[in-house]
Amino acid sequence: MLEQLFHLLFPNVCVVCRKLLLPSEKCCCSSCIADFEPFQNQLESEHVLRHVIESCFGDTFLFERGWCRYQFHKKSPLQVALHAMKYEGLFTLGTMFGHQLGEWILSDSDIEGIECIVPVPLHRLKKIERSYNQSEIIADGIGKYLQKPVMRKLLVRKRYTVSQTGLSALERKKNPEGAFQVSKDVTVRHVLLVDDIVTTGATMVAAASALLQAGVEKVSFAAVALAINE
Repeated sequence: MLEQLFHLLFPNVCVVCRKLLLPSEKCCCSSCIADFEPFQNQLESEHVLRHVIESCFGDTFLFERGWCRYQFHKKSPLQVALHAMKYEGLFTLGTMFGHQLGEWILSDSDIEGIECIVPVPLHRLKKIERSYNQSEIIADGIGKYLQKPVMRKLLVRKRYTVSQTGLSALERKKNPEGAFQVSKDVTVRHVLLVDDIVTTGATMVAAASALLQAGVEKVSFAAVALAINE
């Protein structure tokens, strides 16, 4: 609450370093963004993402393509920015991250088969608590770059789950199992599933499994950040 009040009173300061923003900057200054640790290229991020998911699920789950823009480290400037986006009401950061991720995906050559973008949904009670779903904001930003429709209501979270933060790897894997369902008949074959951060991949896999069980043929993943084990 205090952080939200601070941003309301001082909207022209960087969310990370608290320095005054330039007129061309929004929420986060260029210096702090430069301290985010990007992947060198799309293949590198996809390779690491596949390794993370295979470490948790083995070869029991396969996704089509995967894109992550940044490497996530604890106590980093990126963590501060993502926390502000997710918990402090700075949804405009989601727009910024969505544009960055959309540009990153668009520079890849193999996106033609993607038909729509689906954000990982929040449970309705958690969405009321936060007032918005940061994954939806990110997905909207990606959609503008890829010129693909964002289908916010295709997937719903039918069961309230506790935050993945602080859970063990096994608890993270079990927590979102069976939490998602498709809300209407599926007419698309290839979906780009979007979330803010991937740690073990459990949430993405649970959401993707619901889509595949409902008739989607292929699911690709996109996330702003991928947690790196330290």
